[in-house]
Amino acid sequence: MLRKKVAWSQRVCGLLLTIALATTATADTLSEAIAADYATTLEDLFVHFHQNPELSHLEFETAKRLATELRSLGYDVTEGIGGTGIVAVLANGNGPTVMLRADMDGLPVEEKSGL
Repeated sequence: MLRKKVAWSQRVCGLLLTIALATTATADTLSEAIAADYATTLEDLFVHFHQNPELSHLEFETAKRLATELRSLGYDVTEGIGGTGIVAVLANGNGPTVMLRADMDGLPVEEKSGL
């Protein structure tokens, strides 16, 4: 009986180790994909938004640029929500719905990153 429990425990530990290694590999692959996407697409946006900040309720150019970028990715974009806000919807069939919210205003501070 004890031998069966030990064998079962070894199998479970082996399975958990396999899952952990697969998860790590997936996380590394995801990190590489995010880094590649950042370098080819997102870095320019990051720099643009940091070089062209707009204060709260005055983010007209920021909203326009973000709406353009989201439309190019296939989102249905509604602009002018509450003045400068936007709503972007990506319909991709049945399934769970995910909502993200972000603010777009810049703060009146001196950028110390060199941007």
